[in-house]
Amino acid sequence: MSVQLFQCSLPRERYTGRTDHPDCRLQKRIIAGTLLFALHLPLVYADTLNADSHIEKVTVYPDRALVYRVASQAIPAGEHELVFANLPADIDENSLQFNANTAGAGVQILHVSSTPDVRQTNASSGINDVAGQIDALEQQIARLEDQIKVDDNQISFIRNYQNGHSVQMRDVPPLSQDAFIGLMSFTGEQLIKAMQTRRGHLQDKEQLVARLKVLAQRKAQLAQSADNETRKVVVTLRAAEPAIIDSALSYVVAGAAWSPVYDARYDSTTGKLSLNYFGQISQDTSEDWSNVAITLSTAQPVTGVSLPQLEPWRVDVAAPPAPAPVPRMSARQSTLAAGAAPAMEMADAASYVPANTQTSATNTTFEVPGKQTIKTGGQQQRVPLTTLTETAELSYELVPSEAPAVFATVKMNNGKDFPLLAGNVNAFFDNEFIAASDMKTVFPKEQLELAMGVDQAISVKREPLQRFTESTGLTGSGTRLTYEYKTIIRNNRKQPVQLVLHDRFPVSGDEKIDIKRLEPTGGGIALKGDGRFEQTLTLKAAEERTVVLKFSVQYPKSLDVSGLP
Repeated sequence: MSVQLFQCSLPRERYTGRTDHPDCRLQKRIIAGTLLFALHLPLVYADTLNADSHIEKVTVYPDRALVYRVASQAIPAGEHELVFANLPADIDENSLQFNANTAGAGVQILHVSSTPDVRQTNASSGINDVAGQIDALEQQIARLEDQIKVDDNQISFIRNYQNGHSVQMRDVPPLSQDAFIGLMSFTGEQLIKAMQTRRGHLQDKEQLVARLKVLAQRKAQLAQSADNETRKVVVTLRAAEPAIIDSALSYVVAGAAWSPVYDARYDSTTGKLSLNYFGQISQDTSEDWSNVAITLSTAQPVTGVSLPQLEPWRVDVAAPPAPAPVPRMSARQSTLAAGAAPAMEMADAASYVPANTQTSATNTTFEVPGKQTIKTGGQQQRVPLTTLTETAELSYELVPSEAPAVFATVKMNNGKDFPLLAGNVNAFFDNEFIAASDMKTVFPKEQLELAMGVDQAISVKREPLQRFTESTGLTGSGTRLTYEYKTIIRNNRKQPVQLVLHDRFPVSGDEKIDIKRLEPTGGGIALKGDGRFEQTLTLKAAEERTVVLKFSVQYPKSLDVSGLP
């Protein structure tokens, strides 16, 4: 059997069926020469190489992250497409950078591109398993619902039976007392058993319904993750000869953030405040950061790109005010309102390895020591950054008319060469958790002021108001009211304390109303023009002091006065 590899392509009118025609012989020589030339060419074509890459380091910004992937790849001779697959879908394409040590390896980088991709996961089998469990549970629930209906019918029958024998019917002989009691006892026992059985069936149903709800949520999660839209980066390379290259791919991705969190610990014995500075990181980028180097940056990659445009300042008639929105508690306020303590509430003071801090004219970076693993999914994770320990000034203040408590405040200078960014603060007084609050940004050399919450070692009691009324004037046409408030303060600490008490006298809004300030008087009183004043008090250890606020208000009886208690 022979295979004809050549067919003469002469026009039909010139082709006589003979392959030895001169023109046919010419065509055969041309084709043979072409094939021989092609056989001697090197085999060059573009194939696909999947990059075996991993994340080496991540720089986290307040609202995004810069991810660095590295790979070591064997590149055969020829043109190839090096594919980095299963990358986050929301990569900023403008941030893509690819670098490789191609010098001396004879490798050229032709171009880099990014395209959407779909990653098929192994969630389909999991969905089928969960769906099977859901079907089985639904069948069990249906059988229980049928049984509950039988229980209801049985209970209804027993009750109807009891009612039928408790009412005397015509032409029905009455039961004797013993028979009636025995019947009621028997049916009562049967009714209790039926109700207990029904209660057990209801409890079984509730448990199954709860399991069904969990499985339904799991099925929805698996269905959502079955098809994950991702991106892939394709790097086209050309190698003159086989080579091994080390490459790095970096990209900016959304879904990551960090924020400052502080533990402020004041030691009343030494008078020092230790401020532990943490970075709280979260990321939901669809890829885990496993055993990577983490750098936190205060830079805002988008802010300040160009000069803002100044719009004209116009003054016009004010529009009617919009309805005030309903206040919403933050997650932190909700946690505290529910009685839960913030993280690390009762933790003892610890020594942390500080981050390597680099400060430039525009931002600060913290290189977190060691390697970190932060899973995708939005869970928050703390990493230590630095610790600031300085002698602090402690002050106590109280407003007894508003709260019977003494509030502690500490002040110290920011001795670092970078700002302490605004964030949440967990305050500890003598290693006891006091309060959770917020801190504003404090720049270098500025004073840091932290509210340490209520000091329980100094008690405050505000006694009920005492009021005295008397008539004034020759004819008794005037009224004088004298008010007296007593505040009892006790210092239960072993050292003296200085407090600043805030209170107020009423202020007259009419010349017919005469207000006289009676107590307190003397030094240590700083009056303000609106009636408020500050009183400085020094209490020795274990000292109790009673502070009196006393004033009188006089006005004509014919005058209707408002604003008095």
